[in-house]
Amino acid sequence: MDTRTPAGEHRAAAVISDYGLLGDCHGSALVSRDGSIDWWCPPRFDAPSVFGRLLDPHAGHWTVRPVGRYEVERRYVEGTMVVETDFRCETGVLRVTDGLLLGAGERGHEVGYGSPHVLVRRLHVLHGDVEVAVELVPRLE
Repeated sequence: MDTRTPAGEHRAAAVISDYGLLGDCHGSALVSRDGSIDWWCPPRFDAPSVFGRLLDPHAGHWTVRPVGRYEVERRYVEGTMVVETDFRCETGVLRVTDGLLLGAGERGHEVGYGSPHVLVRRLHVLHGDVEVAVELVPRLE
């Protein structure tokens, strides 16, 4: 479990091991332990980036996290490339679930063929009240 500083404070350089990998078999996104999507190039790996803060602090991101201090626990949903991040703060617990959508009913070697190339972020307050900070800063290419 990590303890993080309040949103808006100086952000240290990212370490690749702090990222979870999301994928749809055509492209990928990286989500940090701080709840920030810092890399995404839809619809394919070789496409121009929408979020590239992994490489440059001004290259775009999408951050969702509690305001104030929090502790972080993170895991993949079993059998998926969907990442659940639990933010525990003084007033409650926020769960952010991140994933890239796959086509309906895809199985086996068909996985990814019908990918809609959509990044989904779901917020769920597990208990208490949690004030959430959201920053959406796309920077194309």
